[in-house]
Amino acid sequence: MPQLQPGDLVRIRNERWRIARRVPYGRATVIEVEGAEGDTRGERVCFLLPFEPIDRVEAPDVPRVTRPQRWRHLARRALSDAAPSVTSLRAPARAHLTLVPFQLEPALAQARGDGCRFLIADAVGMGKTVQAGLMIAELLHRRPEGRVLVIVPAGLREQWRDELHVRFGLDAHLLDASGVARAADRLPVGMNPWAVHRLAITSIDYVKRPEVLRCHEALIWDLVVLDEAHGVAGRSDRAAAAAALGGRARTLVMLTATPHSGDEDAFRRLCGIGDLNDGFPLLVFRRTRQSVGTDLPLGPGHGRREVLLRVRPRAAEAAMHAALMDYARLVWARTDASGGGGARLAVSVLLRRACSSASSLARSVERRMALLGGSAAVSQGILPMFDLSAGDEEPHAVLATPGLRDTADEQARLHRILGLARQASDNESKLAALRKIITRTREPVIVFTEYRDTLQQLASTMPVEAVFLHGGLPSRERTDGLRQFTEGDARLLLATDAASEGLNLHHRCRLVVNLELPWTPLRLEQRVGRVDRIGQTRRVHAVHLVAASTSEEAVLARLAARTWRMHTAFRDIAEQEIAECMVSGRMVPLTRDCEASVARAGIAAPHLEAEARIEAERLSLARALAPRCEPAESRPLITRVRRRGRRAGARCFWLFHVLFTAPDGRVVHQAVLPLGGDVGRGSTPRQAGRQGPPYEPVGSALARRLLDPRHPAVQRAASQGRDAQLHALRLALRGPVRVQLQRERAIAETLRSRQARLSATLLQLGLFDRRSERARDAQSALLAKALAECTARIAALQGSEDVRADSPQLVCAIAVE
Repeated sequence: MPQLQPGDLVRIRNERWRIARRVPYGRATVIEVEGAEGDTRGERVCFLLPFEPIDRVEAPDVPRVTRPQRWRHLARRALSDAAPSVTSLRAPARAHLTLVPFQLEPALAQARGDGCRFLIADAVGMGKTVQAGLMIAELLHRRPEGRVLVIVPAGLREQWRDELHVRFGLDAHLLDASGVARAADRLPVGMNPWAVHRLAITSIDYVKRPEVLRCHEALIWDLVVLDEAHGVAGRSDRAAAAAALGGRARTLVMLTATPHSGDEDAFRRLCGIGDLNDGFPLLVFRRTRQSVGTDLPLGPGHGRREVLLRVRPRAAEAAMHAALMDYARLVWARTDASGGGGARLAVSVLLRRACSSASSLARSVERRMALLGGSAAVSQGILPMFDLSAGDEEPHAVLATPGLRDTADEQARLHRILGLARQASDNESKLAALRKIITRTREPVIVFTEYRDTLQQLASTMPVEAVFLHGGLPSRERTDGLRQFTEGDARLLLATDAASEGLNLHHRCRLVVNLELPWTPLRLEQRVGRVDRIGQTRRVHAVHLVAASTSEEAVLARLAARTWRMHTAFRDIAEQEIAECMVSGRMVPLTRDCEASVARAGIAAPHLEAEARIEAERLSLARALAPRCEPAESRPLITRVRRRGRRAGARCFWLFHVLFTAPDGRVVHQAVLPLGGDVGRGSTPRQAGRQGPPYEPVGSALARRLLDPRHPAVQRAASQGRDAQLHALRLALRGPVRVQLQRERAIAETLRSRQARLSATLLQLGLFDRRSERARDAQSALLAKALAECTARIAALQGSEDVRADSPQLVCAIAVE
């Protein structure tokens, strides 16, 4: 049987289908077909050849004369499916989302071959997940055989799966310990569960395990997404796993609203993920609400109102804050940043705990006193300040470093602070203000605090039943809590920063209350961004509770106020700077350094605003043209209509379908070729645009004669148009193919240099026995398998440079008299 191509009519299982897509897999081929008759009309399914018996149905090539209404359905469908260029986007036209021009820019850059490493660093609530989903959907549309890995925080796995399914119709598989075990039970022995799914979602904490990384050593991913990528910028197992898998990605996409934590080294490590041999620039997309302006699809009542509510502390609370600040200044004065970093870190923890609640401070002071008075009082050294924000548990070990040389004096000061904190915890002013807010409002409320123990204290004092969201919750309890809140079963959600990252709660809630101000400005934006997102149709209200006449008001409140006025900052403020600011009383300078941060070697900021607007308009037109009823026709349709009024001759239009294939038969691009000409005036057909005149049906014999696609003039014009499209296609493919070849060769070189190892530093082979030899043989087999995939991919890319065009096939034609 001749090779099947898209558009061919076939019979499978006694039913007729039209081939929509053909994807070869070695000796096997997957075909996606659309029903062409009866109950299967419009249904899409896939079959595997040669295991499925199939017969080609020879459809007559003689056009069928039909009524204009049916002809119009076919013409609209053909035009809506058409892509003017190989770099034009296809997936967004079928996605269930509002087309926002700036969200198309990363996918456009990917299709154009502008790069293979992307950092989407838009402000909170700008749709980074949607942009990554567009890139995933576009890649899988172009390469159905491709493999995509999405690496996210554990709490966001279900949300990502639902987003991909609802918005893009993509079914993703959650691969955690239980998911891998279930897949392994269904697969033959020895088959890798990670290799059988084309779209997998996993958590960074699972994939970082050495035994899990081992499963990826023979795999090359077409696209890897790292969500909340700032979490892998440090020096940790998470960062090592992200770097290893980023080096196995043909395309790497990193998502974060806080790319720069204030640590240049961490930002440099983040920008270096997946950069093989320093040869692949990082394309950075950083947009804010102000920069995109009217592109945001916001409701007429949308906006944000932020209120800084100064809560007057009671006498015991004021005394507690004053005593703690005296102690902090004394420790700061008697230490320095190099030798006393551990002591300053411990004091910073106490300051943060005091901002959270008096009860939280009392627990930490009591623990510090015990650590300083016992054998555990050892110096912990200088720890990175921002690491404290990685979780929501009470910090323990950092409290063990002495701050004063006189141990008795330090214990006495801590004892006084402890007594004041216990006294203040009996009736805290912030909790009373929070209860008043919740009682007076009838709307759903999200209350944020930094620490888990403060969260538990809040739950016992609130006037309504609340659900929890913190980093210690199992996945099932977390999902149940979110469901209760989003479905209306609970009105109050108590959450910590560690558990709320990346959540979309704007459909349920618009009121956020911060029990304390976080120490990094962008974290404050992260909190409000849970409800202030694209899709929010109402005004968002954010209330920040601040203890008046304390360091929280003197420093953090001013810092927050300046942050609200400056939403273009690319760089966050390091917590060490905040601590220095609170103790010394000076203000940390904020910088507007987005352009400066990306203006360095290996980093580029593409400007595709104009192209994205044009593409959004084209995709909107494609959506409008797509008919609700999509009949699958077995032969071309022609019709003849009459324009009102008299006119000599007829104007004819033809629409041809042109298939462009690689030497191996793989479809590279499909295009439509419109031709038009005046019949009866001696002119020849030419490429033309569309017209929509009034019409009335007339006879069919004249229509066949006027619109005969075998006419030499029509054939000649179609061949010339096809050749012009082929030339343009070859030029457009040069950029993407060049980048992909460079990336594939770099991956192959890295595989050889590292023997395909991803977890070599975490696993140790046995010595003086045959296990080492067997391990080497197994590793060689993995290397050979991975290199074979690279070789096949390189051959396919090189074949794309020799793309060929099939003969134009008529789709439909119309004569307008």
